[in-house]
Amino acid sequence: MMLALLEIPAAVTEDYNRWYDLDHMPEHVAKPDVLLGRRYVAPRGLRAEPGAVRCEWLGGYPPYLTTYWFGGPLEMTSEEALNGWRALDRTILKAGRFWQVGRSRHNSLWRLASARARPGCLVRPAAVPYLAHRGVIVALGRAAPSRTREAVDWWEQVHFPDLCTVDGLLGALRLERAGADHSDLVLHLLLCEQDPETVLRGIERARGYWRAVGRFPAYGGVYEELAFLPYQRIVPLEYDFDIGEPEPSARPAG
Repeated sequence: MMLALLEIPAAVTEDYNRWYDLDHMPEHVAKPDVLLGRRYVAPRGLRAEPGAVRCEWLGGYPPYLTTYWFGGPLEMTSEEALNGWRALDRTILKAGRFWQVGRSRHNSLWRLASARARPGCLVRPAAVPYLAHRGVIVALGRAAPSRTREAVDWWEQVHFPDLCTVDGLLGALRLERAGADHSDLVLHLLLCEQDPETVLRGIERARGYWRAVGRFPAYGGVYEELAFLPYQRIVPLEYDFDIGEPEPSARPAG
């Protein structure tokens, strides 16, 4: 999976999103190594939620999130696949079709390591990434040195079952870095059946109890939370959201 976080001025919200949905996204999803693409937004109110945790490695809390999911005949990190992306981007750029306003805040490649649905959602693990959902929460953490397995075990055996007690959570996708750098990072995408704002508030309330009984943060410091960022799905051609500057209540990690 490619994780891309972008910052685009609010003044061009409709033009930017129409370009992405009607030009940029179709061109890239049509490539042979791409299975699907999804787009998300964090409007002003969502970015102001107290339960959001920002992370400078992800560019803070950019308002736009795009994920591209890879498969098919090409290995996503191969030179052939990378050249395909470069060639397509050059073609679009020469045609004057590449968006010029705003900036990319973060871009990274990940491999899907596991997928789990909440109890009662009966799809196979392979089907979890394709579940319909209203939004996601990007949960990024760092495993303690030489304790990655313990950090993952805490997530899967303690934290995920706790998260499943919160209304509106569908499942979780765990991803590992594609490449040798930052191999201590653990990324989860939490799929939300309800609005991510509602799910985030439910998690924030539940964490008070989890802290009291020693279930959060991870015992022994095996997992350090770096980011917890909710995003709602973008409905194509419906761009009435406000991405103006967020209120300062979203706290930094630490």
